[in-house]
Amino acid sequence: MTSEKMGGSIMKRLSLLLVLLITCGALFNVNTIYAATENSQIPPNYDDTNLVLNNTTDAQSNATIQNTTGSTQKNVTEPVNNTTVTNQSTTPNSTNSNQNSGLTLKSFSVTSVKNSTDTTGDKYKNISAIWLNAEDAANLNVTKIKNTGITDIFVKCNIYSSTYQNTLKNVVSMFKNSGIRINAWVTCFLDANSKWINPAGTTYTYTVKVTKKVPVKTPYKYWYKSWYKYRGHWYYKWKYVWKTKTTYKNVTTTQKKTGLNTTYNTKVLNATTNMVKNCGIDGVNLDYLRYPGTAYKYTNSSQIITSFVKSIYNSVKSINSSVAVSADLMPEGKMNAYYYGQNYTQLAKYLDFMVPLVYKGNFGYNSSKGTSSSGKNGTNWIGSSIAYIVSQSNGTPVVAGLQAYRSANNQTAIPLNELQNDIDSAVKNGASGYALFRYGKITEAFFKNSTSITFTSEQIQNAAAGLRAYIETNSKLPAYVTIGTTQVSIEDLLNLMVTNVLQLNSGNKTPLTFKNISSPGNPTGDLVTGSITKTEYLNITQRIKSFIDANNAAPNYASSSLGNIQYESLVYMYSKILDFYSITNGLPNYVSVKAWTALTPVIEARPVYITSDNIINTVADTNRTNTIVNALEALGLTAVNWGLGPNSHYSVLQNSTVPANALIVDIYGGACAGTIYEMGQDYYKKLVGAKKVFSVWLAPYSTDITNLAWLPRSKDDDFDPPSFTGLANPDQYLASNGYEYIYSGDLSAIINRIYQEATEPIE
Repeated sequence: MTSEKMGGSIMKRLSLLLVLLITCGALFNVNTIYAATENSQIPPNYDDTNLVLNNTTDAQSNATIQNTTGSTQKNVTEPVNNTTVTNQSTTPNSTNSNQNSGLTLKSFSVTSVKNSTDTTGDKYKNISAIWLNAEDAANLNVTKIKNTGITDIFVKCNIYSSTYQNTLKNVVSMFKNSGIRINAWVTCFLDANSKWINPAGTTYTYTVKVTKKVPVKTPYKYWYKSWYKYRGHWYYKWKYVWKTKTTYKNVTTTQKKTGLNTTYNTKVLNATTNMVKNCGIDGVNLDYLRYPGTAYKYTNSSQIITSFVKSIYNSVKSINSSVAVSADLMPEGKMNAYYYGQNYTQLAKYLDFMVPLVYKGNFGYNSSKGTSSSGKNGTNWIGSSIAYIVSQSNGTPVVAGLQAYRSANNQTAIPLNELQNDIDSAVKNGASGYALFRYGKITEAFFKNSTSITFTSEQIQNAAAGLRAYIETNSKLPAYVTIGTTQVSIEDLLNLMVTNVLQLNSGNKTPLTFKNISSPGNPTGDLVTGSITKTEYLNITQRIKSFIDANNAAPNYASSSLGNIQYESLVYMYSKILDFYSITNGLPNYVSVKAWTALTPVIEARPVYITSDNIINTVADTNRTNTIVNALEALGLTAVNWGLGPNSHYSVLQNSTVPANALIVDIYGGACAGTIYEMGQDYYKKLVGAKKVFSVWLAPYSTDITNLAWLPRSKDDDFDPPSFTGLANPDQYLASNGYEYIYSGDLSAIINRIYQEATEPIE
């Protein structure tokens, strides 16, 4: 993918087109037009018509954290994203990567969970990629790449080489379970000798036998009577004329014809198909997918290029729908289809993302400051070029292909601050990320700048909340989540979550440094469904953290009082703990756990229906109830805000749609002796039936009935007889009738107590 000069003059007879090009001068602001691709150091001329036209005829304490050294596939599906959790902003997130001279290389701030059912969407909206030549693969610094936040690597695959599949497989193995996608970088229309191939096919001549009827003309005498009159009598003489008789005979001749041989196209298609089937790749990156600046000389050139991409796309997706298809495109705007046969809008239909090669150095912005000879800024040109292509892509992500060095003729690395500016310019104009050409030419400061990526406690909590929602919707783990622009594998997120839980328990919210760890070798477990107390899960958390620090890998399971908790169940458990914290600003007193199965691991518990008095005002009272509902749902319960009002505690019992096993939670702003007395009466207990009623008296608004000897009748009690004056020992009265309650103004304590009531075994 090194640079290729594709400039040249337009043929004189195309004078009308030349006028058009002059009017489009704002787009073409250099004298020479380049194609920025990989092989040739000396770019061929625009009018190079040397297409190949071949003439062819054819562990701590006694508790256990366990892992194995074996490596198995994760119990996850391929990451094809969709579920966006947090879209915080489109501005750089200063906490998402390490700071170096004020630079932040990967500066998007979108948190998303990668789905396994959709084919487009967020999966390709935060790409940080590099191209990698095959000869550089052996010297690849895997740790450096992993710590940089790279999401994709495009590995050069020379389909004419006998070793390209081995190289590709080796790179796939290097980055297994890292969250980094490996794409096969495939040259399309250059042959083994770097000569251009006609995308329509190579022309050839052949001879055919043609049989046709040929007329044969034969002369003959045609006799007739010629009459004449003599002396009153008619006489005749025989005369003749020459005529021609036409007959036909079959004659076989030979005829020369020309055709198009698409054997080369088929070779590329077959090689791509084989890589998808046999090499474990995550994507295919098509390069040299074009004419060499001469598409205007050929009929239907754009349709030919698009048709070829469609065939690749359909073939790849038929094998594995999660494998991405991308293409490296020229960046020349409205004239791209004319010169190269690349119609952005048509190609977008068959690409998961597009990579326009906005190599500013090859387009004349090659000074030491990234400017042209006239002083124009190449960074601005990158932005405007990307903006146009994004406008033509119909929503298909556009990833800016950036040159990491000055130009084809000056391979000095572009400084980090300038490279950052190029990235920012592309992103601000709609790019869904960037790809740097290429590894070995990128300034070393790029890697040093990005070796430490940090996430805030809030980012980790948001990621955990999205992960929990994904699990409960899809009954499985996603392949990874994206925090900011960094793809985080599930094992790495587990490490972040357990560390964050320990921090929060100690009151510490210091941003955490991202660290790559290995996935568990063989997750197993024998967990019994139940709840684990805060004391126990904090102990488990510390043991998991110690194991990860010692082994740089996630455990297969962690032991508990309910049995061994399998890796997947641990992930789900911590997602609920942190989701709860994000809602209540406190860690839960309990967390439910269940053995990991193909079903959604939702706990067995009573559904919760919450009513409330009018205590402060409608907004405040509704928000309080909704906060409780959200926190209970974060813990895996079903919870419903039944509504406000003095009689809501009664109407919920009368409604036939409320499940028979529901937990009814009534929140009161005052202690009413009549209401408490009512709860002990037979008619009320009959309404309750198999349901369970739990009362919350909200401090400081309500009287605390605990150890209260006498609770006088409420002033607004208009339903009891005059003889009723109050209730003695109301707390004991409730207990004797089988009711529990809490007096508190601490929402976290209230939520934890409701959770306890909902998850107690139903007798």
